[in-house]
Amino acid sequence: MRALLKNIASLPDVEIAQTPEDFKVIAERTLTSREKVIYYLGSVEVLMQAYERAYDQGYYIPARMELGVFVKMMAPDTEVMRTYQATDSREVRETRGLPDDVVMDYSVMIHDDTVVFFLQDPKLYGLSIKSPALAETMKAMFNDMWRNAKK
Repeated sequence: MRALLKNIASLPDVEIAQTPEDFKVIAERTLTSREKVIYYLGSVEVLMQAYERAYDQGYYIPARMELGVFVKMMAPDTEVMRTYQATDSREVRETRGLPDDVVMDYSVMIHDDTVVFFLQDPKLYGLSIKSPALAETMKAMFNDMWRNAKK
């Protein structure tokens, strides 16, 4: 029994987000990022479904900027992505386009020791995993893709 409890205790913390309130909790955790960097990869359209534009523009982005948290974003080259890219300098963010052969209909957000997946399958939900090992691996993968992304 002790061995089983030890294994359970070592598992990562996992949460599922399904409501707008859940998505806001996930977003607001990024504001306290110790590393002051959020890595975002994937569909900007999925992100826009998770966060109302009024929340994003009216609260989240100004709060993130005030706290000095930078966003490195990679997304498919769409009109929405180019709109984000056009506001990068004033919103403390750098956006790059994914290569055309990379298709992503989901999103991944990484900060500190947390990885969050946003998926529509068929209903929108988020899967938040707090795991230092997983976060470090995902950051390494992100940074490798970043080097080849379109500026």
